[in-house]
Amino acid sequence: MHRVITFSAIVIAALVSSTTASAATSAPSSTSTTSMACPFCSAIALTFSEQLGSNDIAVVAKLIEIPPDDNDPNADFPKAKFEIHQVLKGDKFVATEMKFKTQLVGSYDVGEKFLVMGVDPPTVAWTTPMKASDRVFKYLEEIQTLPESGPERLTFFQDYFEDEESVLAFDAYDEFARAPYEDLIAMKDQMERDKLLGWIKDTETSVTRRRLYFTMLGVCGKEADADLLEEFITSGSRKKRAGLDALIACYLTLKGGDGVDLIEKTFLSDHEADYVDTLAAVSALRFHGTEVEIVPKKRIVTAVRHLLDRPKMADMIIPDLARWEDWSVMERLVKMFKEADEESNWLRVPVVTYLRACPKPEAKTYIEELRKVDPEAVKRADFFLGVGDDDWDDDDDSDESETPMESDSEPTVETEKIDGANTATLTPPAEDEPKEQSDSKTEESTNEKAKNQESNGPGKQEASESQTKSEKTSARSSSENHVVKRVPMTDENPPATDSQIPAQTFASENDISDSAQPIGTETVASDPNLVPAEFVSTSGDSMATTVPQVAQAVPPSTPIAAATPSANLTWSIIFIPMAISLAIFLLLWSVVNGWFERLIF
Repeated sequence: MHRVITFSAIVIAALVSSTTASAATSAPSSTSTTSMACPFCSAIALTFSEQLGSNDIAVVAKLIEIPPDDNDPNADFPKAKFEIHQVLKGDKFVATEMKFKTQLVGSYDVGEKFLVMGVDPPTVAWTTPMKASDRVFKYLEEIQTLPESGPERLTFFQDYFEDEESVLAFDAYDEFARAPYEDLIAMKDQMERDKLLGWIKDTETSVTRRRLYFTMLGVCGKEADADLLEEFITSGSRKKRAGLDALIACYLTLKGGDGVDLIEKTFLSDHEADYVDTLAAVSALRFHGTEVEIVPKKRIVTAVRHLLDRPKMADMIIPDLARWEDWSVMERLVKMFKEADEESNWLRVPVVTYLRACPKPEAKTYIEELRKVDPEAVKRADFFLGVGDDDWDDDDDSDESETPMESDSEPTVETEKIDGANTATLTPPAEDEPKEQSDSKTEESTNEKAKNQESNGPGKQEASESQTKSEKTSARSSSENHVVKRVPMTDENPPATDSQIPAQTFASENDISDSAQPIGTETVASDPNLVPAEFVSTSGDSMATTVPQVAQAVPPSTPIAAATPSANLTWSIIFIPMAISLAIFLLLWSVVNGWFERLIF
C-alpha cells in the first residue's frame, strides 16, 4: 500500500509543479509598489474576511438530523439536515429556522453548531460545515464591521495572536501577512512590546508567527532589545535563529548601520557560512535597501559585495547591485563572465542584465565584447529583459542580404488549351540567367506579342500569347534540370503502371491550394493525373506540375491525404496533453478506489 501512496504523491507533485510552471509562463508580470506588513511572512490560507466576501451567505447552523448509515459503496454521499440558528451574511436570501441539507464530514452529535457558507441563491450550493464555537461566531460578526484597511483593523486582529482558538490565531496572522507595511508603522503606539518579546523568547513559537513578531518589534522595539537579538544571531542555535531573515532585519532596524558589521562578518564574508543563513541575511539587507531608510545604502552595497568572492552566491546579488546603481564592479563582472566555466556559467546572464541596466557608455562596448565570448548567454539575457532587439535585427538583416528573396525564386504558371482541355505549365525560375538577358527576352516577347496582335487581330490574341509563353517555357526549362509537364484537367485517370514508389503526400484537384507551397517532401509521379501536392500550383481552373526525371507512377488506389506541420502541431498541443491528463486522472481514481492496489498485489 505504501508503494501506491508514494507513487500517487509523486504524480500529484508533478501535476502541481507543471501547473505552477504553466501559470507562471502564461501570467503577466507585475511589480507591487506597496510592501506587506511583514515582508518575510506568507499567508497560510484565505482569511475569514475573504471567505465572507466570496460567498453570498454565511450562517450558524444547528445539526438536527444525522443521515442513516448506508453500506452501499455506490450510493451517493449522505447529507445531514441543518437548521439556521443565526444569519451572519445574506439575510435577504435566508432566515433563521430555515432548514437545508448538505454533506457533513465526521461524526457529530445532534444540536452542535457549525459555520456554513453558500453561493448562488436561491438554489444555494452549501459548503462543507465547519465546527466552530460561539467565540468564532462572534469574531465573524465583528470583522464585518471593521474598515477594509488601516491601523484600526490591524489593532483588532492583534488581540488574537496566540489565541486558544487556533483558527482565530491563524486568521489574525494571515490578516497581518496581507496588510501594507505602512499600516504596521501607523499602529506603532498600539503594539504590545512586552507580549512580542515574550513570544519571541519562546522557542516553541511557530516560525511563521515568529517572523511577524520580529517585524513588529522592529517598529515598536527599543535599542536595548538589539542585545537580545544579537545573542540569537551569534548563538548558532537553530531554534533561536528561527526566522533568521526577519531576525536580522529587526536587529538592523534597532541597531542601524552599526549592526551591519556583525551581519557582514557572520554571514557574508565568511565562506564557510551556511547557504541558507547567507540567503536570509541577503533578504534582510534587501528589505533595508528597498523598503526602509535606516541603514545607509552604501553600507549595504559594501556588505553584499563580499558575495562576489563566493561564485555559488554571486549571481544572487548581481541584480541587487544594479538596482542600487553600484557600477563600480563593472570591470570585475566582465572578468567573471569571461572566466566562467561549466560550473559557474549561470553568472553570465546576470552580468549581461547588469550591463544592460548600466547607463555608462562603456557598458554597451562590454556587451558586444561578451557577445563574442558567449552569444547565447547574451541572447538569453536580452530575451528575459525584452531588450537587444536592435542587435538581433542587424543580424537578421545581414542574413537576408545574403539570401535571395523567396518571391524571386517562385515558379511561374502558363496556361493554354490542348485538344480542347485546359492545361497549365509550371516554369521553374532561371536562377543562373543574367538579369540583362532576361530583360532582353521579355522585351522581345512583348514586341512579338504586339506584332501578332496587329497581324492576326483580336480573335487570335489568346493563341498567340499561349504560343509565345510556350516557347519561352521551353527555352527556360531546357537550361534547368527539370522536366516540364502539361497536365490535362480531366476527371479520367489513365491506367497506372506496375512500377510504383511508397506514397507520401498527394493532393486531389479539390485539395490544391491557391499557391504553390513546398512542404519539404520529394514525392513525384510521372502520371500527369496524380500530382504531388508540393509541386502543384493553380490559377483559375488550371493546374501545373513540375516533376523530377526520376518519377514513377503511383496507382490510383493510393490513399490521398494532405499532412501538414500545422496539423501535427495542433495534435501535439491539444490531444496529447488531454490524453496524458486523462491517463493520470484514471490512475489517481484507481488509487482512490483501491483498483491499482489490487492490480499490483
